[in-house]
Amino acid sequence: MKKAVYIEFDQYGEELSGHCARFAYRLMNFCVKAEEVALLPIEAMIDGDLVKLDECSIVGRKDDYTFMIIPNFAEDMPAIAQGVMMEHPEFKQSMEEKTLDTVDEKGQSIKKNIRYLLLKMPEVDDERYKVLKNGVELCYNDCKAAMELANNKFDAKLTPLLAGESDADIESLKNVRDKVNTEWGDHREKLYHEKIQEIEDAHNNWMADRVEDTLTRLQDEDRAKHDDYSTHSMKMGSDDEF
Repeated sequence: MKKAVYIEFDQYGEELSGHCARFAYRLMNFCVKAEEVALLPIEAMIDGDLVKLDECSIVGRKDDYTFMIIPNFAEDMPAIAQGVMMEHPEFKQSMEEKTLDTVDEKGQSIKKNIRYLLLKMPEVDDERYKVLKNGVELCYNDCKAAMELANNKFDAKLTPLLAGESDADIESLKNVRDKVNTEWGDHREKLYHEKIQEIEDAHNNWMADRVEDTLTRLQDEDRAKHDDYSTHSMKMGSDDEF
């Protein structure tokens, strides 16, 4: 088997892998849950320079839907908040304060108040549901088209390289090619369906909360009407005594 054939196979697998990796990265930026990858592009303008978020703050997840960002220096908070808004305007921001148990220079236990930026992922309401679904579909189609192009390019390069090879070797190579293509195609489909399910679950949760809020409101209105009726009846009964 020619060395060039092995080289082409390696490059083919790497190209399909790269397309899937880019697809996964793009999906993480359609934020439903708090994905750390979505924070990577964020930069803050500090002292005239653009600084990466992880270089000017400590970043952590409070829960599946919330980030905590603690600036290295408190005065950089506005710049960090602006940087977040520029990259992810959909994030809900709020300034919070937390008391931490720490020690001073002498090793004495003290309590210290720190301010941090709380980033909450927005709810997946009807409008955002459509935006997310359309965005994911667009990225999926882009990835699928790029992988199909990679397949066609690989086949075109492989055909002349197989000249003179035995029928058994050619059949074996085609089977390997199909296996590699299937594996990465399945991985792409898995990424796609997991993201769609994540969006569907978040949208269903939002709708369930709306139903619960509506039921609570109706119950409150019904209770208020009942209280008004009871109060009115009590007044009527009191008037009848005279």
